[in-house]
Amino acid sequence: MDRKDEYEILRRGGFAEKEMLQLSRLRALHQEKERQQAAIAHRRLEFIRWLVARGKLTDQIA
Repeated sequence: MDRKDEYEILRRGGFAEKEMLQLSRLRALHQEKERQQAAIAHRRLEFIRWLVARGKLTDQIA
């Protein structure tokens, strides 16, 4: 389903153009936030791998 179909469904559901634009912006903000969170998680994993590779972090309890 593409954006055109989504807009048509919303239009049939009684949404006004302004409301559809607001929903579209909200979706874009949500997707950007998800991308940022995924990037943060990836950087954390890279840092943990770096710590493990240098022997600074292990699964052994001291």
